[in-house]
Amino acid sequence: MAREVVVGAGIVGVSVAHELAKRSGFRVTVLDRDGEKPRGSTAFAPGFVGLYNDAPILMELARASSSIYREAGGGFKEAGGLELATSEVGAEEIERRSRAARAAGLNSTMLRPGGLPEAVAAFVDAKQIVAAAHCSNDAVVEPSTMTATLRAGAEARGTQFAPGKVVAIDAVGSRVAVTVSTGERFIADDLVLAGGVWGTFLADLVGLSLPLIPVAHPYVYAAVDAKLATGSFVRWPEHHVYARVHGDRLGIGSYDHRPVPVGLDDLEDGAGLVWDAAFDPVIASAQRLLRPDARFEPEQRINGVFAMTPDNLPFLGRHPAMPGMWVAQAIWVTHGAGAAAKLVDAMTGDSELPDELAVDRFAGRPVNVLREAALRLYRDIYANESAA
Repeated sequence: MAREVVVGAGIVGVSVAHELAKRSGFRVTVLDRDGEKPRGSTAFAPGFVGLYNDAPILMELARASSSIYREAGGGFKEAGGLELATSEVGAEEIERRSRAARAAGLNSTMLRPGGLPEAVAAFVDAKQIVAAAHCSNDAVVEPSTMTATLRAGAEARGTQFAPGKVVAIDAVGSRVAVTVSTGERFIADDLVLAGGVWGTFLADLVGLSLPLIPVAHPYVYAAVDAKLATGSFVRWPEHHVYARVHGDRLGIGSYDHRPVPVGLDDLEDGAGLVWDAAFDPVIASAQRLLRPDARFEPEQRINGVFAMTPDNLPFLGRHPAMPGMWVAQAIWVTHGAGAAAKLVDAMTGDSELPDELAVDRFAGRPVNVLREAALRLYRDIYANESAA
């Protein structure tokens, strides 16, 4: 029986374990630095599963993820996604994307500004809207709930979860040895690195240079409001703002600020940092897109961290020089389960992974240039939907 070890128990690592556990002939172990309560990016993700993407590979991964999440059931709802424009230029762009989504086989329609779904009209200022595009295939997911559901499924099929920070990775013949902070050592036929914002640390242990740039990002929640209902995930691409209702409270986030890089030393306590007051005006500006009576003083403020790449695409594939070593990094909830399934197909069969996601695609390029390229893409993550 092949021994498979996955590092990282966020949505990506757990999805990899879930896929491996469904197949016979594998004994799967998942290692996580935080044990029972992982504190990586998954815990702070807004939970959007938007299917259309101008990058075909990301659309493929999103569609596959949606199918897997739907089947799993935990915390998944096909609530739809809305893109709103407040100018004629913005309207042209969302109309273009809507046409492209339809051409890709998705159910996307243009709505009248006054015809927003009731659950969305409860908080969006419709008076500012020039055009609205609605994709009914889009979904929302509660990331922590979904991760727990996939984990339970993997555990039911024999997957073991063990606490401990990885401190060393070594080749042992054709296998890989992983040593964790508890002193325990695991021997694997295959090792998958899915450590999220700690990806560069793990990559360094195996001699791999990954241009992963952790950045801070503001997201806030209002107090509970019984009048609210979960509906479509809403984006204002021109303004780099997005919002959704989480059960009975409104959440809103913004990319409309200078990117804030985060060092690995700042992540010792997890991917949720102390709130930065510099984000207060960013959130205040974002709330101007809401109805006046829906604007709020945040009850909870999240300064979450996620990792970016120079082309806003994930790293998904095998280590270029170390047998049995695989990488699944810079992957959002939107693409997590689909990316995991594609990786496991490659690990257990003869399928090939896309070249555009290759782990070594930036080899030889200056680190500072790659870092600058990644940070330049920050503000446009939801504008062009090309984020990992």
